This record gives sequence, structure tokens and C-alpha cells, in this order.
Amino acid sequence: MMDNRVIHAPIHMPSQIIDVGCGTGIVTRHLGDAYPYARVYGVDLSPVPVSTGGSLANVEYILGDVRQLLTSDARLAPGSTDFIFSRLLVMGMTDWAGYVRDMVSLLRPGGWVEMQDFSLEWYLHGSRCSQDWEWLNALFLAAQQEGRDLRAGPNIQAHMRQAGLQDVSMREYRLPIGPWLDKPETKRIGEHAAREHTKVYYHVIPKMLHGLGYPKEKIEEFQRMSSVDVASQEGKERKFYVTIGRKP
Repeated sequence: MMDNRVIHAPIHMPSQIIDVGCGTGIVTRHLGDAYPYARVYGVDLSPVPVSTGGSLANVEYILGDVRQLLTSDARLAPGSTDFIFSRLLVMGMTDWAGYVRDMVSLLRPGGWVEMQDFSLEWYLHGSRCSQDWEWLNALFLAAQQEGRDLRAGPNIQAHMRQAGLQDVSMREYRLPIGPWLDKPETKRIGEHAAREHTKVYYHVIPKMLHGLGYPKEKIEEFQRMSSVDVASQEGKERKFYVTIGRKP
């Protein structure tokens, strides 16, 4: 999907790297392997599985909220880091502007930050097709009440500029829903998206709408509608955004 690229920022001989929201640690390990002389920290709210932890001498995992750790963990000192990476925070982040500012404070002058994320919008043959999906509009409203931005992907660049970063640029990638895009890499991703999207939103809908006054029958209707709307279809796709910026 990204032309077999994991990292887009033009980093050179970093001494410290932070992977925020590292999940299983797969990207953290990639960074540790690609930059063996750098200290690489993966930070996540959940413990990294044992199978992916501690396999590289220069990789270490930190448990907790990265923004809270800034004031309590000496490894995350202001101005200590050459590169900060994060991916797929769209469903959990409630303060993008504050998060970006905090990450900028961690960077050394000349350091880079890279953020990769989605917008919860779907397109059909190049035109947005999800604006009238009732269940999705309900999720947008619920997210807004919690401070979440479900269109975060293309909006991150504005937060970076407001935080004082320079050389900010954004690249947009296509995520097909189904194997219709004729590239080997995107075929595999499209097949995966077609299998998993229905499951994902089936579980996301009741979780996000819990306590907002929707009766059980309406939640179940939303689940059925989402299964139809996000199903595989030729020409249907989502966008994935990669945004980078440099601290002056």
C-alpha cells in the first residue's frame, strides 16, 4: 500500500527514536533493526507481547500514556529524540493538538515526527460515498462528544504547522476494500480489509454508542447497515495519510 515503505521521514543516523502506540512492537523492532545504533523506545498503554519484546538490544518498551510519561520518565526528556513515529491513533486520541505539541517538545532541533492515520470515510470510484451512512454519522457525533477526530488523517498536517514544525508534507495512499486494485501489495491488503472491516465496525458501533440513548434495536440495525456499507465492492476504498514534519 505504501510502496513497501514503513518510514517516510528523511532521518539520518538518529540516536533516539520513539514509537508511540507501538501495539505489538512490530514497527518498533523494524526501527531497531534499521537503526542499530539508535536507542528505540516503544510506548503503549498495553504491555507488548513477550514474543516481540526484548529481541533487540537497542529496543525497549515503556508501559503507559506517553503524554503523562513526559513528566515522570527520564527516558522521554524534552529535546532528547531525533524521530517520533505513530500510527493508527485515530480511535483513541482525544487531543490531537496537545499530542502534537508534546511530541514536538520531545524532538531535538532538526528532528522529525511522522504520523500515519486514517479518516473514517469511504470512497467509490473516487467520490466520497459515506456521507449519508446513518451509523457512521452516529459514530462521528459520539466521537466529537469525546474530543475524538475520526477524520484525523488529513487534519494532522494543520496540527503540525500550528505546533511550529517546518517542511510539513502529507502523502495519501489508497486502501481498496477488496482485491480490485491491480497491484500485488494492495490486492493482499484489500482482501484483508474486506474480511476485517465488517467485524471491526460490528464491535465498534455498540462500544462507541453505549450510553447515548440508542435502543438495542437501533444498535443492531446500525450493525446490519454497516456490514452492507463497508462490504467489498470494485472501486470502493479508504484513504490512509502519512504526514511528516521537522522541528527547526
